[in-house]
Amino acid sequence: MMRLDEYCPAFSLRTTEGEHVFEPIQQTFKLIVFLPSPFSVSDTQDIMNIDENSDFFSKNNINILLISRSSVYANLGWIEAIQKVYGREITTMIGEDPTAEVFKAYGVTNAKAAVIVDKQARCRWHFSLDRRLTFNIEEIKRAILALIQVSGSSSKTPEGWGPGDKTIKDIPLNRKSVLRNQKWFYDLSSENK
Repeated sequence: MMRLDEYCPAFSLRTTEGEHVFEPIQQTFKLIVFLPSPFSVSDTQDIMNIDENSDFFSKNNINILLISRSSVYANLGWIEAIQKVYGREITTMIGEDPTAEVFKAYGVTNAKAAVIVDKQARCRWHFSLDRRLTFNIEEIKRAILALIQVSGSSSKTPEGWGPGDKTIKDIPLNRKSVLRNQKWFYDLSSENK
C-alpha cells in the first residue's frame, strides 16, 4: 500500500468516460478507489455509494477515479447492468486495469483500497479492506474534509473531528512557547475553527 506522504505515481488508462491521465501535479484533491472484484455485490455497492455522493465531491472540488481489474468494455457492461437492475445511471469514471499495473504501482494486492491524493500528488490517506466488504462513504468524506481543512496549515484535527469543529493549534515546541502558552499540549482555541 502507498505510504503516507509518498508521491503517487503517474498513470494513464481508458475509462468509461474516455482516456484519463493522472499527472503528479494537479489542482485538486483526488479520491482513487481500487475495486478488485468486477460485478461483485460489494464493488457494485461501492460504485453506487460513491456515485450517489458525486454532488459532495463536485462541491468540494474532489476528482474521483474508480479503477477496476476488468477491461473498459466490462466496465461499460457493468454500469449498464447497474442501470438495468437498479435504475441508476453511473456517471463516475471507472478505469480499466486488467493487468493490475496501477494496482501494483499503488501497492494494492489482494484487497480493495481507497487513496486520497492531495494537490501535490502525495498520498494523504489510505484504507484497504477485505474485497467482500464495502467502504464507509461517510468516513471517506470526513477524511477528505479534514485533509482540506488542514491543507496548507500546521493545524491538526482531533479524533472524531467533523466539519465546523475546532482544530488543534500547532504551537512551536520550545521552552519559550511552552512557558507562554499553558495549553501547549492540546490547544482547541476558538481561532482554530
